[in-house]
Amino acid sequence: MPQILNGRGVSARFDSDGVHITRSDHQVDIPLSAIQDVRAAQARSVEILLTDGTAHRVEGGNPTATAAFVAALVPLLPAERVPGAGAVVTDTESSHDWGLYAIIALVAVLAVAYLGYAGWVAFAHGSRVLGVVLGIVPLLGGLTMLGAGLAETVRRTVLSRRGITVLAEAIGKDGKKTVYGYTDADGATHRYTCKRTLQRIQLAYDPARRVGDAHADWLPFVVGRVFVKVVGGAFWGVIGAVMVFGVLW
Repeated sequence: MPQILNGRGVSARFDSDGVHITRSDHQVDIPLSAIQDVRAAQARSVEILLTDGTAHRVEGGNPTATAAFVAALVPLLPAERVPGAGAVVTDTESSHDWGLYAIIALVAVLAVAYLGYAGWVAFAHGSRVLGVVLGIVPLLGGLTMLGAGLAETVRRTVLSRRGITVLAEAIGKDGKKTVYGYTDADGATHRYTCKRTLQRIQLAYDPARRVGDAHADWLPFVVGRVFVKVVGGAFWGVIGAVMVFGVLW
């Protein structure tokens, strides 16, 4: 049975195709025939030695998981090895998320604008700047909740109309979240990250890729969660807006 070894900033798993080592910026896929030996270099460290002499080291979470990973992988190594591991091992870099960079830039601009506004209120209206300072918390919290609720509504609506459900399998960890992998109808592989800890989950995806994936949930639970986010977000957003911008009215 495939096993997953999770360490700090790295995870390794193996299946019939080989060993897959995933880091934040790239993934290394190693066929079993390209592996010369696998050993526990230290109590929490696995060393995968390739046929060309290259070594890949993965820091495991605990000694028990490390030993079990090695014990399960070694018997799967084939009798015949590929001499030139470099020709069959692939190292794929992760693509940069430019959308995330744009969001960070927008947040920075808004933060500077807010500080400038707070400074003007303090200069022109004195103690009323207290409302500006305290009100930013419910304002940002409310807008975040509202945005999350609306995004969840759109995603679930689209997936209910044209989504395809597949079985996704855990392939690694991203911090405290589990990374799941699945294959779509066109044969392409994808990843999905959530806080679930199950080995396999049902996952719905949009073939047009216009909305994100979503794991299966009980409908009343989804509706209740969206309702709390939308209504709660709107409520706290209004309170925060009055506190922050009330001086202008």
